[in-house]
Amino acid sequence: MKSIEEKKLTGLTMFMFIVMNFVLSMSATVFGGIMDQVAEQLSISVAETGLLNSVYAYGAGIGVPVFLIFFNRFDRTSLLKVMLGLNILATVAMLLAGNFPLLLITRFIMGFTGNCYGVLATASVAALSDEKSLGSTLSRLIMGSSLALVIGVPLTRALSGILDWRGIFWILSAMMIIALIYFAIKLPKNPNRMPQSGIISEFRFFKNKEVLLSLFTSLVTFIGYGGFYMYLTPYVLDRVPAIERYMSIFLVLVGISAFIGNLLGGKICDKLGYRKALSLGSLLQAGVACAILFTGNMGWVNAALTLWLVMNGWMNGLLINTAINVATQRKSSFMISLNGSGIQIGQALGGNIAAAIISSIGLRYMIIMCILTSVVVYFAETFAKIEQK
Repeated sequence: MKSIEEKKLTGLTMFMFIVMNFVLSMSATVFGGIMDQVAEQLSISVAETGLLNSVYAYGAGIGVPVFLIFFNRFDRTSLLKVMLGLNILATVAMLLAGNFPLLLITRFIMGFTGNCYGVLATASVAALSDEKSLGSTLSRLIMGSSLALVIGVPLTRALSGILDWRGIFWILSAMMIIALIYFAIKLPKNPNRMPQSGIISEFRFFKNKEVLLSLFTSLVTFIGYGGFYMYLTPYVLDRVPAIERYMSIFLVLVGISAFIGNLLGGKICDKLGYRKALSLGSLLQAGVACAILFTGNMGWVNAALTLWLVMNGWMNGLLINTAINVATQRKSSFMISLNGSGIQIGQALGGNIAAAIISSIGLRYMIIMCILTSVVVYFAETFAKIEQK
């Protein structure tokens, strides 16, 4: 008979974690799908609109590890509920913000509170998973994020004529309130505490080369991929202007690509091991990015290649999340948070670099970032495997 914890992981509680992943992914990425329209509504440039995503990523990347250092010994489940509640308040504050600077501040806070919750949720699910199927379990959890791209972001684009971005966030806030009520009732205090022995013990993981490589990989990978992905919609519109009337359909295809990439990542990880799979994934990412660069004038072919890049990017993202959990033996929420920070800060830095490239030489050349970072990660992973042998 399964334990209570296992039932909670595989039943309705797991479903609620997936739903919350959907909501948080929507909170982080919804501006990307309607970036051109938000820019028009706020009377700012597309590059400035990208700051709404960048500051969210900075809030997640900078604040979460600090939070977990000071609250390392507190009950994880209670912290999870508190951070979800604070994220609801931050979202409402953003909706009530009267100007663009206040909007940026509240987005920063949302990044902090939302990703504190996300790290605690990921650590909780990973702690209850069997190590041999960890990739598949995390794939199920992250499925909520890919579903946001399949359903949520395209739907917001399709409904943008009758439902603006504020209406979208009011709906997301309502979903978070429902999840908070469920967690408050159904999640018992600390059902899955992991061994925690203080800050000094957490910092010892910095001596582990596997951990350091995982953190390096998360940062560098998402500087390239995250920066390009942040401006994916305006990029495709720039390359294929005729796609505007089909943009909702294209965004559905983006979501499907993410869903497939996440699913493949879990299966390939369990079969080949995360390190070998990540090395191959990075090499493939560099190849696809090169193809995008050299087909910039081929319209629909170029758009199709961006879908391949998204699929591969989500596969690599799943492998990166698996890597840090395996490297730490699923015993460090702090290191998992640093890995998430690497992803978020990488996206923010990539977005800033992309904005600079857009302003100077044009949208087409953003992909160069992805080529360079993918090559760096491939060689780092390859040298690590050689050193292990």
